[in-house]
Amino acid sequence: MQKINPLFKQMFERTFYGGSYYDGIKVGKPEEYDLDLVLNLPVLSKPVVEVGDKPGFVQVRIMEFDKFLNQPDQYKKYDKIKTLFDDRMYLSTENVLRWTEKIVTLALNDMGRTNSDRKGFKFNVELSDNETLVMYAIVAKSYPAFTLKLDSEDGRIKLDIDLVPCFQFKDNQWPRGQYRENPFPRQRDKFLVVPKKPRDTKNCDNIDRYWRLSFQEQERALITGPMTNTLKPAIRLLKKLRDHHKHSIASYHIKTVSLWQLLEVDAEKWRLPLSSVFMMMLRKYAETMNDKCIPYYWNKEFNMIGHYAEVTLKDIGNTLNNIIKTIDRYVDSDPFIVAKFLIGPAEIEELRMDPSILGKKYAPKKPQPLTQHGVNEPPPQSTTRTVETSAAKANTSTDTSSQWCRAS
Repeated sequence: MQKINPLFKQMFERTFYGGSYYDGIKVGKPEEYDLDLVLNLPVLSKPVVEVGDKPGFVQVRIMEFDKFLNQPDQYKKYDKIKTLFDDRMYLSTENVLRWTEKIVTLALNDMGRTNSDRKGFKFNVELSDNETLVMYAIVAKSYPAFTLKLDSEDGRIKLDIDLVPCFQFKDNQWPRGQYRENPFPRQRDKFLVVPKKPRDTKNCDNIDRYWRLSFQEQERALITGPMTNTLKPAIRLLKKLRDHHKHSIASYHIKTVSLWQLLEVDAEKWRLPLSSVFMMMLRKYAETMNDKCIPYYWNKEFNMIGHYAEVTLKDIGNTLNNIIKTIDRYVDSDPFIVAKFLIGPAEIEELRMDPSILGKKYAPKKPQPLTQHGVNEPPPQSTTRTVETSAAKANTSTDTSSQWCRAS
């Protein structure tokens, strides 16, 4: 992309590897990756981040554009930059996305289109063992990202890579007012804005001026530390539960619940067994669904699920309430009670036959009905063990959900 477009080359600084996989909270096989293309506006143009009327969103404006371009050396580097802004020199999400789409398409064209029946672009990847992998790529629009859908010719690899153009600003531009201060002003002194528009467009005359704030680096640091051994596995279990019940709650919303828990819960609570931490997180998650509100961690005035239909949130809340009641009722008699909300009956039967879960004394010689609670009077620690070993496997899981509940 830098070879294709001089302006992109001038503004590009780095690629930030974002999303669940790089946060260590990915569920299942890693087939989706988020790559943020971090760009810098020229300092001499005096870009300013303005807090607007939409919590979680800002506007970016250049204050001295004409003065900046009157300098010959700057004009030579940035003569095309005006196309990214509107007539009042606000950075435009629409213009930036169109510009990025053109660059991505030209970059893939440079690789060459395939002459086969397969659609898209064909290119080779040189592997370390002198093997060449033939790959095919197509581009799908999924604003604010451009998704590269990659398939290897031999079918071994199938990946989706989201490319997101974003702009970076230093801590002196950190949004003020009702926004939380930077918890890492020295180590993580930059933040991003991404071209994602607010869902609530009421009273928005210039919707393409709104940019979504992104504090991914600070959030990654917050969920990494002494509590990681229980926090991240608990997040993965919540996401597994969400997937099992087909709830349409975004991963970032669940991550945000965990950020609030870190703020509200005493540090020693994260040293409890994972089973206790998971239930603590599950109760908090259910509470947010019942309240129909997950406040944005960086500005609580922004309800991140405010656009969901009330009936949808009510259904999810009722489901979670029933799950909690069932677990509380049978936790002492059924070591698989949590697993039943994460995986299917066939996988649970496999676990019943595994002596490392209950011990040889309690493992049945043949499958037992799943509807009977208290079968074989298992030891009281076994539920804790199944939850903890589930998350331990989730940390290294690259395949099926059955890996979530095996002995460690």
